[in-house]
Amino acid sequence: MATFVEADVMRGFVVVECLPEVEAKLVAMRAEYEELLHGDGWSLQRLFSTPDFDIAAFCADFRPNRFAAVALAETESFCRRYGIWLESTGTHYNSMTPYLHPNTISPERMTTIGIYNAILFWLNDTVGREKFANLTTVDQQRATRTLRRLSALLETRSAAADPDPVELASAEFLTLLADSADAAWLDEFLESTRAHLNTAIRDQNARARGGVLGVTEYIDLRGDVSGMYPAIALCEFGRDEYLRWDRIRAAGLGEPLARLRRLTADIGALMNDLFSFEKECIRDGADFNLVSVWLLNTPGARLADAVEAAAGIVRDRLLEFVMLRDRIGALCDALPERDVAVMVGTQVEDMSGCVRATWVWQLTTLRYKGASIFVENRMT
Repeated sequence: MATFVEADVMRGFVVVECLPEVEAKLVAMRAEYEELLHGDGWSLQRLFSTPDFDIAAFCADFRPNRFAAVALAETESFCRRYGIWLESTGTHYNSMTPYLHPNTISPERMTTIGIYNAILFWLNDTVGREKFANLTTVDQQRATRTLRRLSALLETRSAAADPDPVELASAEFLTLLADSADAAWLDEFLESTRAHLNTAIRDQNARARGGVLGVTEYIDLRGDVSGMYPAIALCEFGRDEYLRWDRIRAAGLGEPLARLRRLTADIGALMNDLFSFEKECIRDGADFNLVSVWLLNTPGARLADAVEAAAGIVRDRLLEFVMLRDRIGALCDALPERDVAVMVGTQVEDMSGCVRATWVWQLTTLRYKGASIFVENRMT
């Protein structure tokens, strides 16, 4: 297996070494954080908004899926049956599914999506990227073994002869999904999930890498680590309506729609980096986060500078998303192929739901609440 640095070079990533300097900057960052806790802090609403665009107004009429109650209860019951329910955080992360997929058409599909998300959150909160570095060597080896076996399960769709609980849960999830999903979509979705797991269940911090990713390279990788691409794909499953990219490209909408999906993934991943900065970088001691990566790439910068810059990166993508969404809408209005226009319009609606859910859910969940430099993360 390639080392992190070798893998980064193969992906064309820029890696800045000098680990002692990196460690010193992280120590200074955390010291500055403690000072900032005593100040007024930042409003994320202000950081993500402009005079012409207010994130709160953009999301004001958002509502989660109508099947939320039954799906959340069924998901929790499923996880408890396999022993993969986390008492301390399960309720908080389980609530995300009906927000991220507001247009899912049935409680059964909502539950299937919820089970998928719950499995990923269980992995994240036990052996994921910000937890991995703090595991014992034995537990790291066990986590890597679980990753290999889950990857094999997704490829072969058959569990190992001696599956552990999360493998058994994943195998049942695959059965539920395969019974009601489009076959071609399923192949792509499982490959996307494998790409996510291969980046998410490992130590992504600078010490493990042997250096710091550039900001652009970090953003590219963060999309895979976040799991946003399979989450976006699940919008199709939730509606039981699947994109036909050959027809979308033939209509001239392939490139703008692909860009909108990329923006949706970036916004979901990078907005979360602000909300989860304290959970990941302060409490868990990680540095794989847009705030810290920007700081480590910017000589002389302080944490306050990094917060403003990271929020600006998210804000720029929000503004581009809104403009591109409207442009695609206009293109669809003029499109002779009305079935393609409806197909694309439905996807645009789902992407808008994902973007708005990213803001609304993180305001409502207790997952990131506590003492905070961000007004929205403070317990009230």
